[in-house]
Amino acid sequence: MRCLATWGPRNLVALQSHRAALEARRDQLAADNAVFRTRIQKLRSDDRYIERLIRRELGYARSDELVYKFADDNNDETPAR
Repeated sequence: MRCLATWGPRNLVALQSHRAALEARRDQLAADNAVFRTRIQKLRSDDRYIERLIRRELGYARSDELVYKFADDNNDETPAR
């Protein structure tokens, strides 16, 4: 390993840049974790949130409902469903 005394200002700038990038990544991960904590809490306690997820993600509907699916105008292929 090289002696720290031989490291120059260029290395210091590179390390500071790397540190800033790591701090930005840390902050983004902390924000992501906050979103995940909120979602977990809703999944544990909010039945309406769960119902919305099931409808949106899985395409479920109640037995007394009709679901209309429209082809996307931007997509030339029709959906497989």
